[in-house]
Amino acid sequence: MVAFPPKDTIRFELPVRTQWCREGRALLLEALNPEGSGVLLRLRYRDSLISDSLPIVDPADTTTTPGASVAIKFFTHNTPRGYTLDSGRVAVRREADVIAVNVSGSGIESAIRIRAQVESQDVPLGTDSVPCGTSP
Repeated sequence: MVAFPPKDTIRFELPVRTQWCREGRALLLEALNPEGSGVLLRLRYRDSLISDSLPIVDPADTTTTPGASVAIKFFTHNTPRGYTLDSGRVAVRREADVIAVNVSGSGIESAIRIRAQVESQDVPLGTDSVPCGTSP
C-alpha cells in the first residue's frame, strides 16, 4: 500500500521471490508485475539471516549492517512513479526456509513525502544467487 498525498492510496498484490546476493550477507526480495508496479527489498544481515527489526537505509549505504533498502514503483493516473524509502523499519521473521517481512516507512518522490506499507508472508527462501552490488 502506498499513500500518495493528498488523497490517493494505491494498493497492489504481487507474487514475491527471493534470491541470495552473490556478494554475501544479503537477500533480495522482488515483487513485480508485468504492468510495471513492484517492490524491491534488499535485506543486509551480519552473520546469518534471522528474525530481526532492521532500519531502512539508502541503497548506496554500504556500511550500515544490518539494514534494509526498499524501492517502490507504482502508477497514479497512468503516470509512473518510483522512489526509495529513506526512513522506517523492516520487521523480518524467519522460520526454517520461509520468511515474512513487514515494511513501514516513507520516502520522497516529486518533492512529496510518501508513506508505504509492505507486507509479505510465507515466502520461500530461494536457492539462486544474483549480483546485488550498487553502482554510482
